Amino acid sequence: MAVDTKEIVSILDRDIISIFYENNIFLSKEAYEYILEEKIDIETLRKYIEYLQEKNKYIAEKSSLLDIYLPKMKEKDFKFEKKETILDKITEEKIKGSVKSRDIPARDTDPEVKILKKIETDSEGNFEDFLETFRDRYEKISRIFRERVNIRDFQNISTIKKGENVKVVGMVRKKLNAKTKNVILTIEDFSGVTKVFISRKSSINTEMIFEDEVLYVEGKCGGNIIYAQNVEFPDIPLVREVNRSEIEIYSVLISDLHVGSKMFLEKEFLRFLKWLNLKIGDEKQKRTASKIKYLIIAGDVIDGIGIYPNQKKDLEILSVYDQYKKLYELLSLVPDYIQIIISPGNHDAARPAIPQLPIPKEFAADLYDMDNVLMVGNPAFFSVHNVKTLVYHGDTIFDIIEKIRVPQSDVVSPMIQMLKKRHLGPMYGKKTGMIPERKDYLVIEEVPDVLH
Repeated sequence: MAVDTKEIVSILDRDIISIFYENNIFLSKEAYEYILEEKIDIETLRKYIEYLQEKNKYIAEKSSLLDIYLPKMKEKDFKFEKKETILDKITEEKIKGSVKSRDIPARDTDPEVKILKKIETDSEGNFEDFLETFRDRYEKISRIFRERVNIRDFQNISTIKKGENVKVVGMVRKKLNAKTKNVILTIEDFSGVTKVFISRKSSINTEMIFEDEVLYVEGKCGGNIIYAQNVEFPDIPLVREVNRSEIEIYSVLISDLHVGSKMFLEKEFLRFLKWLNLKIGDEKQKRTASKIKYLIIAGDVIDGIGIYPNQKKDLEILSVYDQYKKLYELLSLVPDYIQIIISPGNHDAARPAIPQLPIPKEFAADLYDMDNVLMVGNPAFFSVHNVKTLVYHGDTIFDIIEKIRVPQSDVVSPMIQMLKKRHLGPMYGKKTGMIPERKDYLVIEEVPDVLH
C-alpha cells in the first residue's frame, strides 16, 4: 500500500500521532518521544511509514524507527573517506559552533595520566619462569598480609611446632574435599609445606578457597597438620582513602566493541559519538558529556580473525588491518580533547595469553599516530587525574564463575573475589592461557579506586 503523501504535512502543522493513524499505523509512546527529541523530518517519517507498510507492520516502535533513521543520521553527520574519517562539513561546523558557545571543562583541562605498572616480558616459558611467577606472587601477597596489624606476626611454616597456636601465610598447592565434607589443604611458603584441616563444622567458607592463591591460616599445630580456626584472604582494607580528582571531570569506561563483526553495534556507537560531541541529549546529558576527559576501552576493540571456528561467517570485515582501520575511523570522531586509553583483549591482535602487551603498532599504526590515544597492556594499572584505575579484560572471570557457581551474567561476584584475593587470576591456567613471566602482573598490589 502506497503512502498518501498529501496526508503527510509539516510536523509543525499537524499532530504527529494523526500522521501515523491516518496510515493505519499505531505510534508507540517511545517512538513518539524519540521523534520529538530528534526532530525527525517528514521525508524520514515518510520512508519509515513505507518501510512499515512493506513489512506489513502496523505498530511504529522505536527499535524499527532506528533501522530507518540512524542510517540516515550516519549518512548525514559522518563521512568515511579512504584515508580518514571526518565529520560532514555542515555537522562539523555545528559541533564547533556548539562547543565554542559552551563551557567545556574537559576541553580546558590537560590530561594527567601516570602509568603505575608496565608489563615487560622476558619469559622463555621454561620451568624457572614458572617458578619465578609463583615466587613473586607469594612475596607480593605475603607483604600485603604484613601490613595488617592483627596478623603481621605470622611465622614461617618450617618453624611451627606441635601443640602450639600458629599463624602462617601459604600458597594453596592442593585442595581436597573429603566425603565427610571436611576440607584438607596443602599449603607452602619458601621454608616448607604443611597440611591444613578445616572441619565441616567450621564457619570458614571453604567454597571460596582456590588452589594457587595465597592466604592466612591460624590454628592449632598437630605436627605436620594445622587444625584451622581462622582463614583470611588478603582483601582490601575496610577503611581507606579513596582518591578523587580535584576538579569535576569524568571517565567513560567501555569494552568489547568487536569492530568488524556483524554484531558490532555501529548505529549505537555512532549515537554515542554524537553525544560525546554534544550533538544530542538534554542539557543535563550534555553537561555530563562536556566533563568527559577520558575514554577507557578494556579490550576486544575488534573481533579479530580465527578466534573461534567458522568465525568468518560472523564477520563484516575480513581483515585484521581493516578492522583496526575502521576502529581508527570511528575513534577519529571522538573530540580531540578526550584522552583515549586502549587495552587489548583475547580478540585483539596481541598474544592470546595474559598478561598481554599493548596491541602491536604494525596492526594499528593509525591509532598510534593519534595524539590523544594511549595504548597499554592487559592488565593495565594507571592513574587519571589521581584516580587509580585497574583495567583488565577479564579472561579469568569465567574460571572464577565456574568455581563459585554463579551465572555467567554475574560478573560482579568474580570481581569481588579478585579484590578479596588481591589477584586477577588466582587459579593458574585453568581455561585461561597465562604466560609465566618473572613477575606476576596479575597481583593487585595497590588497591585501585576503579576496577574496570
